Formats: sequence, C-alpha cells, structure tokens
Amino acid sequence: MSISAVVLGHAYLADLTFSPYLEIWRMPLFFFLTGYFWTRGRPWAADALSRFRSLMVPYLLWSVLMTLVVLSWSRRSQIDGVTLADLVSAGWYGGADQPPPWWAFWFISVLFFVALLRRALERAPSWAGWAVALAGLAAAELVPESAIARTPLGIGLAAPCLFYVLAGEAFRRRVQPRIRRHRTLIGVALVAAGVGAVALGLPPHNIKWGGFGLFPWTPLTGIAMAAGMVLVFGAFVERRLRAFARDTGTGRAIRAGITALTRTGTVVVLLHGLVLMEAMRVGIEDNLMKFVVALTVSWAVGLALLATPLARPLTGVPQQWFPFGREAGA
Repeated sequence: MSISAVVLGHAYLADLTFSPYLEIWRMPLFFFLTGYFWTRGRPWAADALSRFRSLMVPYLLWSVLMTLVVLSWSRRSQIDGVTLADLVSAGWYGGADQPPPWWAFWFISVLFFVALLRRALERAPSWAGWAVALAGLAAAELVPESAIARTPLGIGLAAPCLFYVLAGEAFRRRVQPRIRRHRTLIGVALVAAGVGAVALGLPPHNIKWGGFGLFPWTPLTGIAMAAGMVLVFGAFVERRLRAFARDTGTGRAIRAGITALTRTGTVVVLLHGLVLMEAMRVGIEDNLMKFVVALTVSWAVGLALLATPLARPLTGVPQQWFPFGREAGA
C-alpha cells in the first residue's frame, strides 16, 4: 500500500487534490514499518554490509541505468532547460534535488543511513535515540531552504526520520501488545483522526524536501495513522486473507505472492519514475492510466528480475526462480 501511494503521488503530482491526506502518512509509514520489523542485536558492521548489498547496490546499479537513459534523452534532444552534466550530477549527488528519472531514489539512500544510525544507537540508552531524532526534527525546522535534504544522498534526513523508526519499534514492543481488543476499531479511529487533523488545516509532510510540517503535531499524526493502518491490517485484512486462503486452499500461493511483491518493492521505488516519464513521452496523459502503467510495469520488471541471476544486484534480494511459487534461493 505504501509503495502504491508513492507511485500515485508521482503520477498525479499537482493534480492530486487529496495530496495532503496522502503526504501526512505516505513516507512516515515506510520508516514506521522499518522500526516495526526491526531486529535488535545485530553487529553494526555486519548489518551495514547487509543493508549496503540490499539497498545501496541496487541504488548504484539503477543509477548507472538512469544515467544511460539520460544520455539517450540527450541524443534525442529531450533535455530542456538543463545541461546533461548538471542533470547527471544532480542524479548522482542525491537528496532533494534529484531530477527524473531519479525521482524516488532519495528514499532508498535515506533508508540506508537511518538504519545505520538506528543500529549505531542500539546499545545507547533509549533516550539517546529519541534525543537524536528530536534534534533532527528541530534542525529540519530551523535550518532554512531544505538544507538537510540537500545533503549528499540525503544523509541529513537520517536523524529526523529516525523519529518514525523509533516510533514503529516502540509501538510493536510496548503499545500493540496492550491493545488486546477492538484493534480494528482503534486503528480506523486513528486513521480518521489523522484525516480530520489535515482537514482542519494541519500541514502534511514533505520529507524529501526536509518538510516535517508543524512540530510536533505533523510527525505525531503521521505516526498515529501508520499505527492505525498496522492495527487494521493485522486485525482485519490479515484475518480476512487467512480465511480466504483456508476456504480456497490458496494459502501457499497468497503467501508466495505477497512475499514476491514485497521483495520487489525496491525496484518499484527506483524504476517507476522512469516508467512515468516514458509513459508521458508516448502520449499517456491520463493520470490514472499513468499510475496503473507505472505500478504494473515496475512491479512486473521486479518480478521478472526476481527470477534471474540479476535478482541480488538489481532487487537487493536472492534469486527466486518462481516468484509466485516455491522459493528457491540462489
């Protein structure tokens, strides 16, 4: 859902009239889930190497591919208002100013750095992590002109985004176990409260540009909505999927399908910007059609790569010969 929301926002851009209701939770949910599924106790160096292979290797290889795309645009005179060198330089520099087709690359690099930061602070007292996160949010508020987002590879966003990672971790370990009844109702209420806050004028996030809205209410609202979505999925959606799988005997296929789609999420994040640009180049102007094409093509490419020896370098996960069947690690 969160990946689809990213593609939706880029397909519609300014035409998305309900964009504030999307931005309030779209990127916070990614970081919240990182914390929610966080595994403690891994050595920093080993974890850094693992995350470099799963996040930064695909980032770098897809950057090479995007550079080749930009070179082809240059030969076809499709670059307007900027030099080829400036476009490639901005793409490789990273952060907020990354142009198409590097549209959403910033998220992958920021996710890498925020994970390393969380791992580095794991042995420190819990208040130390929260202090770093709050200091990052304060810096985002005080430093002018999106300066923290214009750092190389967006590394300046790691500290404020840590706030959402810590919140996801705390929610799973300390809050969710205490919610034993009415999880769906509570989850819906949290999401509805967030929607109501935006309707009343609460500014949304614009994390790519270092925008965290109104401190602390925008970050807290994003966290509340992410927690609500987790509650609804865990208590309602997952239960319905299990019942459907049990009644139809498709449990293995459903699990394999969800796993395959999840494992190719990095490809969708990295590739959908290029697909959108090419869709517009061939004359697709309808926003809904652009969204469907970008999401479908990006995920199809990811699933295809998952079944080849290129899976590890381009998707960040091991090869899986049958994406919707039995897994086979390569």
